[in-house]
Amino acid sequence: MDWRYLFTSFDGRINRTKWWIGAAIVLAIGLAFCTGVFGSFLATLFTLALFFPSYALCAKRFQDRDRPGQTALFGLVPLAIATLLYAWGPTGSTTELSFVGGICMLVYFGVGLWFLIDLGLLKGTPGQNQFGGDPLIT
Repeated sequence: MDWRYLFTSFDGRINRTKWWIGAAIVLAIGLAFCTGVFGSFLATLFTLALFFPSYALCAKRFQDRDRPGQTALFGLVPLAIATLLYAWGPTGSTTELSFVGGICMLVYFGVGLWFLIDLGLLKGTPGQNQFGGDPLIT
């Protein structure tokens, strides 16, 4: 597997399997380093560092579904904002969320469900589309 292409390129298409592998890697890194254990500053650095690879990964998968890669920004930008809000604390405690914390949880749930269904479960466009050849054939 071409890891550089998977996490840095916005060209072409990827199938569900490659998206799941990339998403698992990004999620594992995010969960390991973007928690409060390492502090707000490091959580911010890792959130910003993971944004680009996440965008490249999701953009190619949206393109496989015959939609522009920029569609990924409608989910990734709110996720990044919610993660940064959690890192810096205006969301309340883990047992009692503030209003902002509740909104962030809704963002996590909504975007997570959208990406799970749209990128992780639904098939890509069969054959050639405007973004390239079918990744299952090539």
